[in-house]
Amino acid sequence: YWAATVFLGPKTTVSWRLHYLWNDENDDFTPAGLKLEPGEAVHANFTAAYEVLPRQLRLGINGYWLDQFSDTKVNGTDVNDDEKVFAIGPGLVWHLSQDSHLFFNTYFESGAENRPEGERYNLRFVHHF
Repeated sequence: YWAATVFLGPKTTVSWRLHYLWNDENDDFTPAGLKLEPGEAVHANFTAAYEVLPRQLRLGINGYWLDQFSDTKVNGTDVNDDEKVFAIGPGLVWHLSQDSHLFFNTYFESGAENRPEGERYNLRFVHHF
């Protein structure tokens, strides 16, 4: 993947992470005799954040995008089930200390194809040892 953060000023940042997903054939976890090869995809995560409380709290908008561009294959036969989705919503990061951080993101999905569509909530705690 390729990731970057751009500092637009002392309190404002824009970040992204762009991924390429390649899959190989998998026959280890499928019913006997089936060979599954998920299709290739590109997906990205992005955020724009503003520092509300110095060195403690950032608020912003975040999202993700996924586009599967090659078909999944079952026993070598293409299955037309390419996934697509776009999501965007508010988020925050609370720096509890230099080593502990709490992230909360909400995503409102749209344009989903061949997958469920809805709201997603993500709470993540990161501690650096």
